[in-house]
Amino acid sequence: MLGLKSKNIENEDIKNPPSDDAYPLIATVFANKKLSKPKIAINSLSLTILDLINQEQIKCDIDWENPHEIGKNLSEEDVEVMKNITLRLANKGELKTSETLAINLLKRMNNSKKFNLKDMLKKSKNSAIANNFQDDFIEFKNALENENNFTSKDYKDILENGKFTSKGKEIKKEWKTFQDYLKSEELSEKYPPESIEENAEQIILAACFNIEKEALKSRENNSKISDFIDKDGYKMLNIIFDNTLSNVTEKRKGDGIFYGINDKYTIPGGG
Repeated sequence: MLGLKSKNIENEDIKNPPSDDAYPLIATVFANKKLSKPKIAINSLSLTILDLINQEQIKCDIDWENPHEIGKNLSEEDVEVMKNITLRLANKGELKTSETLAINLLKRMNNSKKFNLKDMLKKSKNSAIANNFQDDFIEFKNALENENNFTSKDYKDILENGKFTSKGKEIKKEWKTFQDYLKSEELSEKYPPESIEENAEQIILAACFNIEKEALKSRENNSKISDFIDKDGYKMLNIIFDNTLSNVTEKRKGDGIFYGINDKYTIPGGG
């Protein structure tokens, strides 16, 4: 048993998320290693897409049987797996503004409602597409902030003047305990998700902390989300979006985006 510091939870309550914040805000606030001025990053878009896949607002078809994990540099096999992951934009029913903007961003970037991740990676190299992506991402980010009344300095009763309140510090500790649960094979088997829906939610929550592959090891691959993570789809999205921003030529001042956070990924074979 892991040494659980937060209230020493040793019952099934350990699998309950400590708060009901939106996935991008969980990643922004509680996965942020710095205690001051957390900013919404590009992974907020990837997390929103995971949620939309889970809601079936984005259909995900995967034609690759085996698990897959991307290394430090993209390989021929990585690109082949990307080619076999197709997204189709459904966009039916009522959505949040940020979710609609995320879907529209994908549609504009790919000039289609249906595309595979390899094609999207190719488009990330185009500076005109990258410049449009930057504008669309800023609009998405602003909508996300407005929906959640979030700024880098203030958020609910968790952040005040860029610092965690006492409540914020306590909730962050509880999220650490929840991460321990997600990563622990023993705890996950003792207190497993009770449905496909709960399993998918836990995997997306794990993605908020970049431990989605670890969480999947002790959970069933029984949904579109789990299969997407099994093929390292969340990392693929982050690579594509980071790569797109790295090719922006018209950087807007004061947009809140940190450019050059990762090295550019090149497509093996140059295609």
